Amino acid sequence: MTYKAWTEGGKLQSVRHDYIDGLNGAVSMPAKVSGATWSTHEDGGHTPRLKVVPTGKGVAHCLLQEGDDRVLDQKKGAAGQPVTCSAQR
Repeated sequence: MTYKAWTEGGKLQSVRHDYIDGLNGAVSMPAKVSGATWSTHEDGGHTPRLKVVPTGKGVAHCLLQEGDDRVLDQKKGAAGQPVTCSAQR
């Protein structure tokens, strides 16, 4: 599973992604971000989730994509607002 985050007109302030379903629920990790784009490949578990927060008035985008390139969720936020992608597998 591919997690992608990017912004238009700003940089990434923070990115958090849920990627494993453990005994106590999903594991959520803050990502180390710098610049306007971020991506990673993880297992994803049953309920992958990605929260993207832009700096300033940047427009945040998120994308969750299966290994076969099928898009599970893709969203574009409002200027300066966080955006969250999530899916059930």
